Amino acid sequence: MNKKVALISGLAIVGIIGGMLVFSNKGKQESKESSKEVVKVEHALGSTEVAENPEKIVVFDYAALDAMETLDIDGVVGVAKGSSIPKYLNKYEGDEYANVGGLKEPDLEKINELDPDLIIINGRQHSFYDKLNQIAPTISLSKEDGKYMESFSHNMEVLGDIFNKEEKVDQELAKIDKKIEKINKQVTDKGYKATTLMVSDGTLSVFGEDSRFGLIYKNLGFKNTDENVKTADHGQDVSFEYVASQDSDYMFVIDKSVISSDKEQKPAAEILNNDLINNTKVAKENNIVYLDTHAWYLSDGGFISTNNMIDEISKAINK
Repeated sequence: MNKKVALISGLAIVGIIGGMLVFSNKGKQESKESSKEVVKVEHALGSTEVAENPEKIVVFDYAALDAMETLDIDGVVGVAKGSSIPKYLNKYEGDEYANVGGLKEPDLEKINELDPDLIIINGRQHSFYDKLNQIAPTISLSKEDGKYMESFSHNMEVLGDIFNKEEKVDQELAKIDKKIEKINKQVTDKGYKATTLMVSDGTLSVFGEDSRFGLIYKNLGFKNTDENVKTADHGQDVSFEYVASQDSDYMFVIDKSVISSDKEQKPAAEILNNDLINNTKVAKENNIVYLDTHAWYLSDGGFISTNNMIDEISKAINK
């Protein structure tokens, strides 16, 4: 046989075999993907179909990262990094996790490069939902104001469904429900009244039972010192005189200076250290409680954060 003809024939055979292998591998991959169950997720922005056990996940929602730690879920390839990430989640600051932008400014190019199977967001990224959803199935685990436990439970069950962790989720939720029941009984038996205050560089805001901090009232049993507080994302602005006029048994304070990039911002304890506040019953009884801002404001809605939040209240009323 002509050597040139033999060479061409050999190459043709190799090409056919190679093509068969590629086709075979592609077929196996397609078969593998089609064998995965699809979970239909109902969330704040609609309904999204997600293949179970996604292997590459981009996460903007710190509560989801928190929950994934508790549920031993791997696969995170990118997170929103920065000063706002809670210390107990600082492992995600490592180089093995890509920085996918800020909480309000996702890096779409980097996310696209990561080619994720799932993107998890919360309310801070809602304006980017459509763009993110074009990259990969995107779900929002945001929470509804005034319905903390309902939203939290739903979101944890969503993660349980996606990652086949339903039993673990049920166990963890049951533990939290038991804690809440115990605290609620203590609080309601005593008839405790509370003011929930956010302090941000001298600006004071109070929150009611239908707010993002409704857990304190609707689930843990405190009565609000002012039942007419307006519901708003960042609370109702008030004065020092207003705060001093509230006949509180406890005042729960969220200090935004803790997460501020402005290092000159005064801490809440310093701002509240004045004659008006110091002469109140709640101050004299040492019942002004400075809450963990990361847990209550940034990663609220995860298993670790929710346990921390409840434990803080329990410690305050059992000191």
